[in-house]
This record gives sequence, C-alpha cells and structure tokens, in this order.
Amino acid sequence: MRSRAPSDEHYRDILTIPNLITLLRILLVPVFVVCFLRGWFWWATAAFALAGLSDAVDGWLARQLQAESQLGQALDPIADKLLMLSSYIVMAIPSETNRPIPWWLSGVVIGRDVGIVLTAAIIAQVTGFRDFKPSLPGKVSTFCQVALIVVYLIAQVWAVVHPLLPGCVAVVFGMTVYSGLHYIWFVTREVREFRRRTGDSLP
Repeated sequence: MRSRAPSDEHYRDILTIPNLITLLRILLVPVFVVCFLRGWFWWATAAFALAGLSDAVDGWLARQLQAESQLGQALDPIADKLLMLSSYIVMAIPSETNRPIPWWLSGVVIGRDVGIVLTAAIIAQVTGFRDFKPSLPGKVSTFCQVALIVVYLIAQVWAVVHPLLPGCVAVVFGMTVYSGLHYIWFVTREVREFRRRTGDSLP
C-alpha cells in the first residue's frame, strides 16, 4: 500500500512562525554553550537573552495567529529544558575564565527535572493520568533558577556582582528541593482525584 504524501496543510502546521522561533531557541543552545566555554560571556548573555525573548514571543504569536500546534506544544518545553540544563552543566565546569557554581547544585536542579519527567511517565503508563499541571512552587523555582543564570553571567564580567552569588545559590537550592517535594504531593493528590472520578480503586 502506497503511503500518502504529506499535504500542504500538514507542512503549514509544522512550519508556523511560532514553531520556527522555537526551533531557533533550540539552535541557540549550542551557541550559548560554545560562547560560555570560550569565555565570551557577553555573547553568551546575548544568546541566553535572545532565547528567553523567543520563549515569550513564540507563545504570544501562537495565540495571536491561532497557530498553536501539537508540535509546538511538544517542542516548547523541550527547548526550555535544553537551555536550562545546558546552563547548569556549563556553569558547574571549572575553567580559567569562570568561577563555577557548586556541582551539587547542578545535580539537584537536573535531578529534580529528570525525576519529575520519569515520575510523570510512570504515572501516565500505570494510571492513564496525563493532566500534569505546573505548580506555583515549580514556577517560582524556575524563576529563581533563571535568575541565578542571569546573575552568574553578569558576575563573570562585573566582579561587583559576585557577592550576590552565594545567596542566589542558597535560594535556588531551597526552592528546587521544596518544589520537588511539593510536586510529589501535588501530583499524588491529582492522581487520587482522577482515579476517584474514573472509578478506579485507590491504593
């Protein structure tokens, strides 16, 4: 049986302006990493800022142009996580051009995200529950993590900002741990409510 060729409408669903902006954000990740590792911190800051701006623009355009798509919904969080995890990996690498953040902080940030993804995948497989909503502490934690990246980049070119880093590290660590524990409780409650509505037996 001959497979059907993708229609023009299919291509239009993929090659939307918001999706192309999201793809640009993914391409900015290696640019950011290379600039960072070479000690070009102004360029790294510009790449990170452009990625952050594109994150806001693509969502706004998708709503304004009514161009929301399944591909865009899948790519957007992937792009965000790639940039975030790459940042926390390179910031923990010591070199002659930068002062690294504690490696254990990167481990906590990355471990929390990996743990949440694995937990969601297991729950979806076992119970069928897929309505995983971001929690308020999770949003605050993400904001703090992004703020630390910005402060860290600025501190590499303006030494006067360095005294702020220990406090930022402590806040990010506390919020990351708290948001991870809160998310476990939050999802457990949502799953129990889902199973109650569907008539599934509770453990």
